[in-house]
Amino acid sequence: MDHNSHGLVDVLNEQIRCAEAMLRTLGRENQALVSGDAEALTAAGADKAKLVETLEALESERRGLTEAIAASVLRASAHADVEAAPEWRQLLDLIAECKQQNQRNGALVKARSEQVRIALRTLRGSGPDLYSPSGRTPSTMEARPLGTA
Repeated sequence: MDHNSHGLVDVLNEQIRCAEAMLRTLGRENQALVSGDAEALTAAGADKAKLVETLEALESERRGLTEAIAASVLRASAHADVEAAPEWRQLLDLIAECKQQNQRNGALVKARSEQVRIALRTLRGSGPDLYSPSGRTPSTMEARPLGTA
């Protein structure tokens, strides 16, 4: 194994550690969403943004190393070596798991948003969002102010 190959394995291992941290952060984000903890949600969001930046930088480095390896040996065998590496498979599995957790969190955010929208509409005393004969939804200005009968 040459210097680039060792470097590639090191970058893959760092990507794995970063993806594992992302999975933990997504778990924290999920708990914050479930418990309604805005402070924890903000902290998880900030951590998630940093991890995305780190993963993007590592991916750029990995691609550069892969291209350097491919330039020094036959292109087909270089790609086969990288894709056959157990670290690569582990990374792909972790990234897929992160994607699934992020989608679950997104669905939870969407459900919470819908609950808030319904609650606000109820508090304002407005009915469901239906279209008028003119094709418009009723204006929220028509709703009664909070606290009126």
